[in-house]
Amino acid sequence: MGYWFFEKIANKTQFYLMTVRRLLNIFAIAITMLLTAAPAAHAQFNIGDRFDAAVEFMQQGIDLIWPGDLRESGFNTKLGIGIGLTPDYIGSDNYRLRVIPIIDIRYKERWRLNGSLLTYAALKNGPFEAGPLLNLRFGRPESRNRILRGLREIDTTFEVGAFARYQTKSGLVSIDYRHATSEDLGGSVRFTAGHGFYKTGNFVAIAGVRGRWLTRKSTQRQFGVTAQDAEQSEAGLPVFTASSGFSELSGNLVGAYRLNERVRVLSLVSVGRLFGDAKDSPLVSGATGSPTQFIVGFGITRQF
Repeated sequence: MGYWFFEKIANKTQFYLMTVRRLLNIFAIAITMLLTAAPAAHAQFNIGDRFDAAVEFMQQGIDLIWPGDLRESGFNTKLGIGIGLTPDYIGSDNYRLRVIPIIDIRYKERWRLNGSLLTYAALKNGPFEAGPLLNLRFGRPESRNRILRGLREIDTTFEVGAFARYQTKSGLVSIDYRHATSEDLGGSVRFTAGHGFYKTGNFVAIAGVRGRWLTRKSTQRQFGVTAQDAEQSEAGLPVFTASSGFSELSGNLVGAYRLNERVRVLSLVSVGRLFGDAKDSPLVSGATGSPTQFIVGFGITRQF
């Protein structure tokens, strides 16, 4: 009896270790896909901006309409590619086509890798779930736009934090806090609300809003201009000190068409507006910036 008990414990321990190892391997592969595609082509590949956040909302919205796509046990994997017209940086009025891998991997309704965001639903109670998160936040190289030349680059880093989500058959509300491991990037609070409002045959439409609040460090790093930045700026940007506050609100419209049981064609239109010090920054209020931000994108995914 004692031997059987310890053998059962050992088998379960081995199973959990293999599961964790597999999740880590998947996360490493996905991050490698993102990193290897990005550095050599900053002009075309940019997943550190609103496009990534919009795609994240798009993936969540599809879950509302087609929850049957998800298996309750084991792995659920959706991979694809998207292309979109998006600003060079948050606040820019210069737009370029960019490519992004669409990655959505889940395990037993607890673990989820959505793009570069990994979450674990430690607490689940009916339509409510909450838990920790880990996000790979991509940087902002000065080569992305001429107005950034001479400014300190924002490095790629990890963000840690927590999330809470409430989801019904046709709607969702979520909020999360992310804090960068890099000491000068601070943190942010993001909220999302979405609702599936139209469905006919294989086509569905989802509408939603997303907002973001930034800490002082985060606002200053993204939109501020230090004395050192101003001195080295090739565009002659003035010193600008930013403080914490509500920085952005966007409206998002997602359309999806189911080609077959595994393949989906997706489309996205997003219109955002910057507020507060983000809007007043010389990176936004100058000749090359705009507080109104647009994203138009398309993509295709396949479930495995």
